[in-house]
Amino acid sequence: MDSLQEQFSEFGTKLRQTDFVLEEGYTFINHGYKGAVPKTVIAAEQRFQDEVKRQPANSFMRKKLSAWINGRDSVAEFLNADPNDVVLVPNVTSGISSILMSIPFDTGDTILVTNLSFTSTNNACAQLLHHHRGVKTKVLNIVVPIDNSAQVVNLFEQALNNDSNIRIAVVDYISCSCSMLLPMTEIVQLCQKHNVISVIDGAHAPGQLPLCLHKMEADFFTGNCHKWMFAPWGCAFVWKNKKVTFPLRSLTSSSPNDDLVSQFCIQGTRDDSCYNSLPTAVEYIRSKGGLERISEYNTRLLHMASDHLISLWKTSKLLIPSSMEPPFLRLIRLPEIPGFGTSKEDANSLMDLMYENYHIDVSMKSVNNQLYVRLSVQIYNCLEDYMTLGEVVMSMAGRETTDI
Repeated sequence: MDSLQEQFSEFGTKLRQTDFVLEEGYTFINHGYKGAVPKTVIAAEQRFQDEVKRQPANSFMRKKLSAWINGRDSVAEFLNADPNDVVLVPNVTSGISSILMSIPFDTGDTILVTNLSFTSTNNACAQLLHHHRGVKTKVLNIVVPIDNSAQVVNLFEQALNNDSNIRIAVVDYISCSCSMLLPMTEIVQLCQKHNVISVIDGAHAPGQLPLCLHKMEADFFTGNCHKWMFAPWGCAFVWKNKKVTFPLRSLTSSSPNDDLVSQFCIQGTRDDSCYNSLPTAVEYIRSKGGLERISEYNTRLLHMASDHLISLWKTSKLLIPSSMEPPFLRLIRLPEIPGFGTSKEDANSLMDLMYENYHIDVSMKSVNNQLYVRLSVQIYNCLEDYMTLGEVVMSMAGRETTDI
């Protein structure tokens, strides 16, 4: 047993076996994609589904609202937010769409996004343009290598200085495409300076970063609970700053009332069992020592895994400053693998091959015409998971591990 497992004996392979239902015989190092749900959370979700099926009318009329509110309150407490400023939504894409459709745009307004934005975020912006013909989008290009975070801040400042029509900026807190942590405090301050509405796409932030939303200066923050908070699929939230004067509206609602609970909770026959399990997901995090202990294990394991693969493959990590590296995610450049190029399609094909032939669930990315593996680390992982990946890649590259 390595020193990390000795210090964190409650985590790793044993935890995976006792707490999760992940398929035996597979190596899961892709937690950042859709997460993984503990058994206790699955049970809480299932109990609510069973109750709804046993007593449909009673569950809908008398328990749906309280379950939604309990889920919202538990998330708000975890995020250090006023529950009255938080609503639950199915995912970040729904959250961003609700925010965009709530903003009173004028003809000529511009939405600023970046080339790192998630595809569905761009789709949400494109959908808005069909409703507001006079609104357009502008893409800010952020290109690696990056020497320091000030470079990124300067790019935003130049964009805002050069275009007075920018009304809203939608910015990833942690970029999905290249696992980059953006300097959000400085970006939000720039938005305030230029009277631009700031919307933070925090899909990967909750459960990976310590958040204190009631102190945040952004106008809106939306994040997923299923990625790093151990919640089931379909769990996300939107936080609205109290200083925002216009109402936040749901894309669909069965209620004629304008308050947030009515708008976002009263959704007809939607299955809210995932929201009902949120208190159990938050309790699971606490039972493992809270975010502080989880972070200590994950960050140390990520450093060990990264160092091992860089040494084994004789490559490097993505060239960004350490201050912009997320704590649980890292991009490591792959060695050249015969039969694969460096395009996005090659990355997807290699990812499929890894899963189908080697039972390794891992994410591959194409950045600057180079292939990278995106390492995700969670408390059910151990160093052997990443060593397995390293050996398979070496074999595919036609190199022996003794080459190092």
